[in-house]
Amino acid sequence: MTMTIPFTEALAGVDTPTWWMDTRRAALNRFLRADFPGTRQEDWKYTSLTHLERMKLHVPVVSGKRRAPPDYPGQLLAFLNDAPLGHGVYHGDYEYDEIVASLQRVADSDRARRHLGTLAGDSALANLNSALWRDGAYVLVTADCRLKRPIFIANLADEAEAMLYPRDLVVLEAGGEAVLVEHYRGGTDAPYWRNAVSEIVLEDGARLTHIKVFEEGADATHTSLTAARLGRDSRYHALHVGLGGALTRHDMNIDLAGVGAEVRIDALNLVVGDGGAPVRDLHIHLDHRVADSHSRIHYRGLIDGRGRGVFDSRVVVHPEARGTNAQQLCRSLLLSPYAEADVKPQLEIHADDVKCGHGASVGSLDDEALFYLKSRGIDPADARRLLMQAFVGEALQLLDETGLKDWLMPSLLTRLSAATEARP
Repeated sequence: MTMTIPFTEALAGVDTPTWWMDTRRAALNRFLRADFPGTRQEDWKYTSLTHLERMKLHVPVVSGKRRAPPDYPGQLLAFLNDAPLGHGVYHGDYEYDEIVASLQRVADSDRARRHLGTLAGDSALANLNSALWRDGAYVLVTADCRLKRPIFIANLADEAEAMLYPRDLVVLEAGGEAVLVEHYRGGTDAPYWRNAVSEIVLEDGARLTHIKVFEEGADATHTSLTAARLGRDSRYHALHVGLGGALTRHDMNIDLAGVGAEVRIDALNLVVGDGGAPVRDLHIHLDHRVADSHSRIHYRGLIDGRGRGVFDSRVVVHPEARGTNAQQLCRSLLLSPYAEADVKPQLEIHADDVKCGHGASVGSLDDEALFYLKSRGIDPADARRLLMQAFVGEALQLLDETGLKDWLMPSLLTRLSAATEARP
């Protein structure tokens, strides 16, 4: 596949930072040797990237046209087709100017050099991002700093058949606290491909609430990796919301490396109102490496039409991780006889004195609940919508806790309203 996509030419057009150039060349060579992951690999059984070969992918054109960044209810760093909007620095309250900046702008700093590339790993798509990223967000929350306003990183795309490689590096030093929202949004229904990587370092006692929203264009392909390492008594609360795109694949690799670390992941994949056969794929790999760490994963999938929702979660409890508490629960609703849900929660336990469990269910809307609502005079379409809202609401508690419900719910409700009407 790679012969038709100009990866080598793209690498030739990137020459900064200079200290990263050897890493770029080595990463691209590893990718070219491995090529794209394929459906013969278990982790990619349900998600094919062969359609990328049919696209005329190219590096996005640099536009000199100035454009105002979009509005968000917090501090904002925005990119359009991987280029910073504005000057690549934090917009708004300049008290935070040194906390959030363009990664390209600060890539030569000691902190960036210490952490960049340490968590992404050696998968084919992570290597490709390491080779070709041009910019992204750098977030540094210094020790004991507690940010009061959420940080938004907006990655926008509006160029047909562009290939985009945003790279984010997030570091919370000991005792730091922040709310971070990554929003991937498409401004065109034409095809493009975004392959993103976010590396997150939480030092001892740090607390990060991380919301990641995928709202790509209708014919877009999105692949991304979130890799996080947690120190002692740190806390990582994450929300994944998959709303748009023809194919969205999100890999989360979480390493609980410190005693007392805590992870909570809520996830919602919504496949409604899109033509074709859209795919929402969430893969989680979570390692409990030390004693007394805790994790809880709750997933909700709502799938309509000919869509497919994939949830694959593997939690590994290592031999030294006594006292681990790890729970997984995934529930999917199929709104169409053609919809498909593929779920696989997994536990791999190598330690004693642990409390671990997992469960999964796939079903349809409750006929008795629908009948009850209709018997109270509620229109059948409204009854279905109410049940769907209640189902997805179980995964969105972090929106209430962060005060961001009013920001996201209009988009979510618009997509729910496009779900198929009740069938006879």
